[in-house]
Amino acid sequence: MKVHVITGGGSGIGLEIAKAFDDGLIIITGRTEEKLKKACEELEKTGKAKYAYKTCDVSDKKSVMDLLEFASEKGDLMTVVNSAGVSGVGASVEAVLNVDLKGTKFITDAAYDHLANGGVLINIASMMGHIVPVSDAYINELIEPDKDGAIDKIAGLVNGNSDNAYNFAKLGVIEMVKANAMKFGKKGLRIMSVSPGIIMTEMAKNAQSENADIMKKMVENTPAQRTGEPEDIANAVKFLASDEASFITGTDLLVDGGLSLVLKSMYQ
Repeated sequence: MKVHVITGGGSGIGLEIAKAFDDGLIIITGRTEEKLKKACEELEKTGKAKYAYKTCDVSDKKSVMDLLEFASEKGDLMTVVNSAGVSGVGASVEAVLNVDLKGTKFITDAAYDHLANGGVLINIASMMGHIVPVSDAYINELIEPDKDGAIDKIAGLVNGNSDNAYNFAKLGVIEMVKANAMKFGKKGLRIMSVSPGIIMTEMAKNAQSENADIMKKMVENTPAQRTGEPEDIANAVKFLASDEASFITGTDLLVDGGLSLVLKSMYQ
């Protein structure tokens, strides 16, 4: 049986990605069992595939290893989509870096060990990762955030700003994919990332209601002239995980309506 794992699958983009897969066993994960149980019940109503859930904290290496060992025991682990993450809003710098950056490293290493031949790892990054310049001053720490002192060094660069920490973490996700492409390829695996723009999850809708003028300006500066929907990310992920994308690896796919083109000129 084919097995697909989606971290952060209890809500938002992760749940929409889970809905996009329609074969084998889809395992959604997150830190809150009650949310996962409710999401699994919603998925089961679609009747597309078999569904299961398992709690996992991606910032905990053992938790990640246990998750992918559990998944690989159920069948051929063909897809891992790492959608778990926290934003810079309401989270500490340490939490952002541990979940979004170090967590991605733990998922990447465990996926390499457990994916079946032909398997795919897709990490969810962000268009905000594209506004941070790549620099030798910190690139190694972004690629290997589990090394001693790496998180402390990155934290020292963001001046206590969680939004900046998020941007650096997402650059790390993008660069981690490039750094691991050859390693994955030699084992018959693919690795890539997807960078969403403004996606109208429930959290984004709340932000829109509170910052209507800012959101309006962002849409006006988006070449696509609209915000994105969770389905836009799910469709991109499903394609990248498919055989039709078998020659795509080691790269990041921006799904942002072109907004990052404008943001780069604003931030750099």
